[in-house]
Amino acid sequence: MAKRPRQRGAGIASLYGATTLGTRIFKHAPKRRLARGFSLVELLVSVFILVVLAAIAVPTLLQAYRSYQLSDAASKLSGMMKTTRFSAIRKNTPINCQIQQNGTAWTVWSDLDGDNNVETTEPQILITGLVQMLGSGSVPPPNAIVTAVGAASPAINVLSPGNATVKFDQRGARKFAGADSVDVFYLGNPAIADLGFRAIVLLPSGTVQVWRAGVGGPWTRVS
Repeated sequence: MAKRPRQRGAGIASLYGATTLGTRIFKHAPKRRLARGFSLVELLVSVFILVVLAAIAVPTLLQAYRSYQLSDAASKLSGMMKTTRFSAIRKNTPINCQIQQNGTAWTVWSDLDGDNNVETTEPQILITGLVQMLGSGSVPPPNAIVTAVGAASPAINVLSPGNATVKFDQRGARKFAGADSVDVFYLGNPAIADLGFRAIVLLPSGTVQVWRAGVGGPWTRVS
């Protein structure tokens, strides 16, 4: 009769040990499963998802980058015109902004010494690469620009894409040998279908405007 309690106690101890062992195995099972890593199928699915996301995102990012380059070129060109104008007012003397084409690149600078040569000491920019200067036949009709300028204003004169000279007098107004005109420089790249266009508009008063247009227009003023 005295042996039964011992056997019962031994059974309880065995049951407790088995339960503890099972608990340990259960706790460590996820770690063991994680230690195995990813299967080949899981890796292939992940790579496929990344490829699909990249195929969707890359064209959008590329378009945004090209649009930024075009806007940046227009901002720099208009800024060079303004710099030349302010220099003429500050120096109280007429100063030219020169545009010189060399193949598919255009150097634009403020000719502070009036020698028609670009110097390292003169403000200058280079338009090249993706962005090009264009003629009127490569851009949408400037109907909105003509309307904004007004019927009583001089006719629009397109200066791009070749060499050109923009003159500002000591008052910051445009200086012309003949009749006044509203001069325009067009920027873009017809080879890139979704790029759009920019226009730098120079009024007789010396005011510089920036306009933009999609492939089919219309033109809208940016600044």
